[in-house]
Amino acid sequence: MPAVPAGGGSVADRLLHAAWSEWNALAAHVEAARLRGRRGCAVAGGEPREGRTTLIECLAAVLRERGRDVSCTTPRELAAATAADAGQSHDKRIVLVDAGIWFPPGPIRRHWLARSVVGSEAAILVRRADRPSAAARHTVLESLGIEVLGEVLTFTDDVPAAEPAA
Repeated sequence: MPAVPAGGGSVADRLLHAAWSEWNALAAHVEAARLRGRRGCAVAGGEPREGRTTLIECLAAVLRERGRDVSCTTPRELAAATAADAGQSHDKRIVLVDAGIWFPPGPIRRHWLARSVVGSEAAILVRRADRPSAAARHTVLESLGIEVLGEVLTFTDDVPAAEPAA
């Protein structure tokens, strides 16, 4: 487990220190997916500021600590690399994709989503802890051939605190 630097360190450092075993469990799921041939693992959600980028930063750090070759990219860069690679995923690299918002408010738009997932073969869904789970997200991704590795609950400091009892 990494030590937290003096002065508290970054948010990622503190998260890694606080939940090292959970990060390793998530990394193991990603490694297993890679062994099943899933190279591009998207981290996607439903709204801004859910913590996707921080999740990728922490997950990449743990995977590298475990000796894995990891690259972090955007959907556009992944699509370009996938087209240039012509499906050759012969190396062992794990590609983490900061996929952004795949599930904006309202109904799921399957055709739009099908264009958004290009190059991704697996996904980790992110949602804020104050939002309900949506099984339909898993179902539509699986219908598009995307293996859903799980759902991560996050929180942000802009979530209003509960009102104190009077």
